[in-house]
Amino acid sequence: MKKILFVLAALLTVASANARQPKRGYRGFFDWSNSLRSEDFAYPDMYGNLHIRRENVFFTGFSTSHGYQINPLFYIGAGLGMEKCTTLDNWVAPIFLDGRVDLKFGKFTPFGDLRIGVNLAEGGGVYFSPTIGYRFNWGRKMGVNIGAGLTLAGYRAEHYEGVVTGPDSYELYYVGTLHHVRPYFSFRLGIDF
Repeated sequence: MKKILFVLAALLTVASANARQPKRGYRGFFDWSNSLRSEDFAYPDMYGNLHIRRENVFFTGFSTSHGYQINPLFYIGAGLGMEKCTTLDNWVAPIFLDGRVDLKFGKFTPFGDLRIGVNLAEGGGVYFSPTIGYRFNWGRKMGVNIGAGLTLAGYRAEHYEGVVTGPDSYELYYVGTLHHVRPYFSFRLGIDF
């Protein structure tokens, strides 16, 4: 396994030796997206007590963005994505505007990416995802991108409030549907063409 990782790192280093900036015109991206968040889950026991346990929840899926490279530095486009939770029946399905800055410092080629849009899953809500990363050249017109960032995905959920009605009892009242936002740590691996 260490040999495979070493060979992969060597190939990516060779591929990025003559780092090229993206050229003006059409540009597309295809990414494997992964998100991780930590959430508190409440579990009642057989005595009616409520216990809270923190669990990590992992989402995986794909996203794509297509647009126009204005100059070697700036890209603007639009895209969509789909990520599914591996343990729960939750989705993140954004449609977004994508802005990107590709920098070059000698052979070092970092980038910054900002996605703003709407999460269509779970009743809809805001979608906001800034990412920073590194671009490796792969051939004349392609690149490999590795990035990490934060994703905020909005959703709607039914909300209940509890009222204590006695020393050992309480009642739940339906308040309505409220908007919430979940934060995720995101990691993306993809190609641009």
